Amino acid sequence: MRILILLTFFVGFLTACQQKPATSQALDLEDFVIVDIPGSDMKRATLSDVKGKIKEEGTILNGHKHGMWVIYHKDRDVPASVTNYVNGVPNGPMFEFGQYGHLEHMCSYTNNVLNGRFAKLKNIRKTEEGTFVEGILEGNFKKYYEGRDVVQQELNYKHNKLDGENIFYNDKGEVIMKYEYKDGEKISGGVVNAEATKK
Repeated sequence: MRILILLTFFVGFLTACQQKPATSQALDLEDFVIVDIPGSDMKRATLSDVKGKIKEEGTILNGHKHGMWVIYHKDRDVPASVTNYVNGVPNGPMFEFGQYGHLEHMCSYTNNVLNGRFAKLKNIRKTEEGTFVEGILEGNFKKYYEGRDVVQQELNYKHNKLDGENIFYNDKGEVIMKYEYKDGEKISGGVVNAEATKK
């Protein structure tokens, strides 16, 4: 039952992470302060609240986000996210931060499609990590026990489907279950260390 719940979670996770290539839309700059960047066609855009606190800022080109763009937490002067854009579309690394400035998520985009390594973190420790290739999960994916640098589950993907070993570990890092998948279908496996499941 636990395996079914975890696999259902991962299917939902993958669905949520699927982006489609985006077409650029001009940014509504009505409430932004726009400043020319000398020697460049780019401009600096800043949006502040009624008290003058900066809400978001970045550079624009021809009315589109272009380059690094920072959105700040509502109640604190620390970034909530830092995203790189090309002509209004996410391209390159993206980082999300908690309200105290700690990194919570990092990934990379190509034309608003996940492409490259990603990781989620909590209290500076990784909770999961893997790699996307053009929006498709590929290769090794790891999920960690919360608050510890110990792998809880290790999966292998090929073209967004489980393919290869699917391994579960106890909180001491001992293998407790191992399954073999091919093209998304389980072909073998089960509990390999019954004693370790009790620890």
